[in-house]
Amino acid sequence: MSVLRPRNRLVNFRLSEDEFELLRDSCEMFGARSISDFARTSVLDRLARKPEENTATPAASPVGQLGNKVAELEMRVGQILNLLQATQEGSAEPVETAVTVGVATSGHMRDIY
Repeated sequence: MSVLRPRNRLVNFRLSEDEFELLRDSCEMFGARSISDFARTSVLDRLARKPEENTATPAASPVGQLGNKVAELEMRVGQILNLLQATQEGSAEPVETAVTVGVATSGHMRDIY
């Protein structure tokens, strides 16, 4: 965003502890600079979609539910890898941490890790 259009509007909402942890983990997983950056980008991406794309709740469909399960699994695998790396620091044996998880989104595959 250019300096000519500063961000000076504030949007505030509350989350449960579980929702906040999921948000924080998602920020790390997607490489967001901050929670604010991730939330802003996510909301603006949703607003940029065509209205018919926003009317159906993806999580309500079986594919959406599967996507949510895959996202949760990705988060858990990331947490396990972080714990494994932390316990192996200083160890003489290197730890392999490369994991590739493919996720189908809108008919396309994308790699998460």
